[in-house]
Amino acid sequence: MDKLSNSLGSVSYKTKNRQPKLGSWGQDRRVEFIEFRLLWEGKINRGELADFFDVSIQQVSLDFAKYMKVAEGNMEYDRREKVYRATQQFEPRFMAPDTQTFLNQLANLTTGTLSPSLSFIGSRPPCDIVTLPTRRVRTDVLLSVLWAIRDISEIEVTYQSMRRPSATRRWIVPHSLAFDGARWHARAWCHESKMFRDFVLTRIKEIHKWRISKVDATKDSEWHTYAVVKIEPRSDLTVDQKDSVIQDFGMLNGRLCKTIRRALVQYFVRHLQIEGPGNTGQPIVWANREEFRDLVDPDRLY
Repeated sequence: MDKLSNSLGSVSYKTKNRQPKLGSWGQDRRVEFIEFRLLWEGKINRGELADFFDVSIQQVSLDFAKYMKVAEGNMEYDRREKVYRATQQFEPRFMAPDTQTFLNQLANLTTGTLSPSLSFIGSRPPCDIVTLPTRRVRTDVLLSVLWAIRDISEIEVTYQSMRRPSATRRWIVPHSLAFDGARWHARAWCHESKMFRDFVLTRIKEIHKWRISKVDATKDSEWHTYAVVKIEPRSDLTVDQKDSVIQDFGMLNGRLCKTIRRALVQYFVRHLQIEGPGNTGQPIVWANREEFRDLVDPDRLY
């Protein structure tokens, strides 16, 4: 595995030679905490571990001793600062250095959706998050949809489609939930249109009746089958620009192949602003768009 470097300097991080489980679940978590702080902050002291897990300094000393034994050479004690520091030979033994996990936690801490007591992140860099307007789903609507999915039932709803001037009543049979990056949908059979469609949960105005359903959700082929969306750098970019786009999107051999449920392809390409042909100002293009022309028909949106 290639060595990974981070902002701590020239320390190299590897994920080979993982150690076996240490014993008790509590000590496992505390050892992971030690390694997390060494990996992402480069240092840790006894007090941080004791405070986070509410354990005694005596127990913490045992945990540090255990980590030093099973991950020999990963940390050293700085007597002047009274902290343990990651060594230049540091190699994670209990977790992969997953940048996305760290950034997800940082984002959730910043927005307040994750409690600091549930995250191993200690010292946080200044951070802010661009958030979309919140579309709050009513509790009674969500519960009704969840129960309908659980009990294989159908519900009569009043729904406001953007294709109609007024809300209408209809029977739907929800079988799954989907998040398109901005809105939650119920994937459901619509008795009125005689097809499976996406119903935005916040557009369900009222729940009227329930009844047992005989609709077979496995017949929703677009939900149960997948498409491979292929994305490439725009052809008019310079070589350096293309290289930057390839790195930015994590492309392999100059292309990103994203496997997505066919029912969700329209949302994916819409967020990337590549659903239409031609140069849209994005540095990427949808290379195999013609294969899925039917999946981005505006008339499909409901």
